[in-house]
Amino acid sequence: MLATIGKTSITYDEKNVKIMGIVNLSPESFYRNSIKLKENEIQDTVIEMENSGVDIIDVGGMSTAPYLNTLIPADVEQKRLFEAISAIRQISDIPISVDTMRSSVVRGLLNLDINAINDVTGLKYDKKMPKLAFENNLPVIICSYASETEQYSIFGDIHDTLSLIGSSIRIAQAFNIKTENLIIDPSIGFFRNTGNNPFYSRIKGLDWYVRDMEIISNFQKLKFLRMPICVSISRKSFLKSLFNLDAEERLIPSIIAEMHCAINGASLLRTHNVKETRQALDMMELLYKNK
Repeated sequence: MLATIGKTSITYDEKNVKIMGIVNLSPESFYRNSIKLKENEIQDTVIEMENSGVDIIDVGGMSTAPYLNTLIPADVEQKRLFEAISAIRQISDIPISVDTMRSSVVRGLLNLDINAINDVTGLKYDKKMPKLAFENNLPVIICSYASETEQYSIFGDIHDTLSLIGSSIRIAQAFNIKTENLIIDPSIGFFRNTGNNPFYSRIKGLDWYVRDMEIISNFQKLKFLRMPICVSISRKSFLKSLFNLDAEERLIPSIIAEMHCAINGASLLRTHNVKETRQALDMMELLYKNK
C-alpha cells in the first residue's frame, strides 16, 4: 500500500519510515519550543528541519490537546495557517500537511500548494471534509476518533482503535476518496476520560495514559488494516503521567517509543524532534542492515 504526500511516498513498509516535522502556530500549544509565531521563525524552523532530514511538514493553527481550552474561530485558524504556509512557500517546496478538522480552513488554503490534511477527528467532525478531500485529491491522515454517537461504548483499547479507524475508512470510501490517499493514525493522547474541546474521544474504564501505552505496546496490530500508519508520540503528556517529566524532559522516552513503532509498522513519525528522530532511524537502519 502506498500513499503520496507531495512527492513523498509513504509506504506500508517499516523499512522506509518518513519523518513529519511539527510546526505549531498556536500560542497555547503544550510544547512551547514548537510554537512559531513570526515569519522568520517559521522559515528558519523549516530550513533547520530540512537540513535535519525531514520529509513532510505538518502545520497546525489551533491546539487540539484535549486538556486545553484552545478552541478559536475558524477565520483565526485560517489566517494563522495562510500566513505561515505563505512564508514557507517563499523558501521551500517541502510537502505540507495541514493539521485541521475544518473544511472551511482547508478551502481557504487550496491556492498555497498544500499537500495533505491531518484530521484528528478522522473525517467525522466536519461533514464537508470528505467531499473537499475527494474533490481536491488530497491525501488524508485519518486519526482514530469516536463521534458523539460512538463515545458511549468505547474503552479506547487496540480493538476500539481499529474499529473507529475502520468507520472513518468507510466514510472516505463513501465519498470515493482513493485508498492510496489514506494514512491511518491511532491518536496517541486523544482518548481521555474528560476534556475541554470536541476533538477527543471520551473513554471509560481505562486510564487515558494506560490506553496510550497499550496502543504503543500493541502497535503491530494496526498493520491489520494494511495501510500506511502515522504516529504522533513526541513529548505527549502520557510521558508525564508515567515518569513525571515536563515536556522539555521527554525527548529520550519519545525517541524510544517512536523507534518501537517504526520497528512494528509505522510509516510516518510525526515529531517535534526531527534531528534526533532522523539520527535514531539512521542508526536503526545500520543495525538492521548488519543482522
